[in-house]
Amino acid sequence: MRIGLQTWGSEGDVTPFLALAAGLVRRGHEVRLVVTDNARRDYRRHALADGYELVEVPLPGADAQSQERLWREVLALSNPLRQVEVILRHGYDPAAPAMLRAAHDMVARSDAVVGHFFAYPLRIAAEHAGVPAATLAIVHNCIPTRERAAPGLPDPGRWSHGPGWRLAAWILNRIFLPRYNGQRHAVGLPPVRDTMTGAWASPLLNLVAVSPQICRRPADWGPNHVVAGFLNPADAPVRPLPDPLERFLAGGDPPVFFGFGSMMPAHADARETIALWARAVARLGCRAVFQLPAALLPLVPQDPRTCAVEWADYRLLFPRCAAIVHHGGSGTTQSALRAGRASVVVSHIADQAFWGQELERLRVAGPSQRRQGLRARRLQAAIRAVLDDPALARNAARLGAAMAEEDGVRVAVEAIEGRLGKGVLP
Repeated sequence: MRIGLQTWGSEGDVTPFLALAAGLVRRGHEVRLVVTDNARRDYRRHALADGYELVEVPLPGADAQSQERLWREVLALSNPLRQVEVILRHGYDPAAPAMLRAAHDMVARSDAVVGHFFAYPLRIAAEHAGVPAATLAIVHNCIPTRERAAPGLPDPGRWSHGPGWRLAAWILNRIFLPRYNGQRHAVGLPPVRDTMTGAWASPLLNLVAVSPQICRRPADWGPNHVVAGFLNPADAPVRPLPDPLERFLAGGDPPVFFGFGSMMPAHADARETIALWARAVARLGCRAVFQLPAALLPLVPQDPRTCAVEWADYRLLFPRCAAIVHHGGSGTTQSALRAGRASVVVSHIADQAFWGQELERLRVAGPSQRRQGLRARRLQAAIRAVLDDPALARNAARLGAAMAEEDGVRVAVEAIEGRLGKGVLP
């Protein structure tokens, strides 16, 4: 089959599609991947290594300064809905017309397409052309179910879940439907009435890129919802750890990892965050690995207990750490759990707080924190709760061992072949 893929967002939104593209190619499919990365990261080496076509649709004006301004504005807000509005207005809407043009072009040469659940231009182009389309979600709180509360709402009991999801739908519709229906109208398609069921979810196939150890499939989900598992490039070559990091790890007790991923673009805010980490480490008296963009490495105080790196392969680093302090991105969250390590989630935006709640529910994390207003004493206490509770470590090791047996890419590829068309291999 000729299969088109489209995604938008940060590295955590793109990596599952890199893994899926590689898996589809291994099954004999012809793959084109369209990427809009809000930081303009370069994924060409992945496409060259794995044998698929990569098309980059850049976000207009996505230079370092504009991204710093965007995230400074987002992180200054405590209301997740207002954060989403700002992200969409500055980080999505400017790219949407070009994303739609790229989607039309890809659909014209595809037998089936799979898009990030936020990538509504692909859904529109596919419906307009009559091409089968699936969605891929990197979090499992975007599909309604009576078995869990809607995201961001309290959970007083199962009786509240239905009304809660209706409230969530009303809120999301106010944010997303004008955008979605505006582009539908432009190509002559009728409007839809609900974001989650009409824009994000496909009636054919919705892949949930979350381990079934985390997301037990709700009984009220239809057969079009498939919990595939974590989609990470498991077959990608393992890159050795940098020599200074390797020497640091070999020279003492397992450290605590600190890394907030794409949530650290703003220089001034990063300085304060690094100081927060350093104070927490000093209070704990532990060793630590700080992961930061290269431009921020000089801001890390010189301390023999700390090693600062720009990049490290989590598959090699996380199993050698005592705990993982991170922002609650889907990829980092599942990488930590797959390594069998307990976490402390410091959420910055939107779904990150949900990931923290999920890890606490599974008893594999300390108390979740919010970045806004966080103090070293609270961060230190949350990390200490992980280091001092062997049950959390045992739970994380058990779930990590189970996740290591999963093959999310295989499940996703077989679902695409089975529900969107006949696979080329038996």
